[in-house]
Amino acid sequence: MTRSRIARAAALAAVLAAAPLPAMAEFLSPDWSSFSISGIEQPDWVAGEREGNYIGMCLTCGETLMFQVQTLPDDGTGGRVKSGETTAETYTGIGKANAERLGSGAAYYGTEDISFASAVGFKTSAMTATGDYASTYQLWDDGQQLIVKAYGKDQKRVEKLAKDAFTAAAPMTFK
Repeated sequence: MTRSRIARAAALAAVLAAAPLPAMAEFLSPDWSSFSISGIEQPDWVAGEREGNYIGMCLTCGETLMFQVQTLPDDGTGGRVKSGETTAETYTGIGKANAERLGSGAAYYGTEDISFASAVGFKTSAMTATGDYASTYQLWDDGQQLIVKAYGKDQKRVEKLAKDAFTAAAPMTFK
């Protein structure tokens, strides 16, 4: 190898060493005992850990409003989402088919892409067969999955609760 090639290789190595790397998520194994969501305070809410999940239910909302936050091992979906094999359109198709199968007024409103650090996933909106609105956030990375679900009779309140819970849970789950 000539001196000029060695010098160019050394210069390239120095540039690559100094270049910022893309953010990589790291699963943080969250401790839900310290979990809190802005705007969710006692005595309006009963909330806490149960069987590895964080669950909340509003007692004074004038209607049932519930949420659940949990982490699970990735079942392989995360890799399919990262590769582009599973997309928001794929999820929407599955959701619509499930809603049709359930009947009784169930509906699927759609899926949006979401991300946090290098974790990727989807936000979905639907109506359950029992007539409750549902909003779910799912993120996958580092062999793990974060799921945040909210249910209730008022779609705007359900969407806000799910977003607020996700905003609080994502930084506790992935870095």
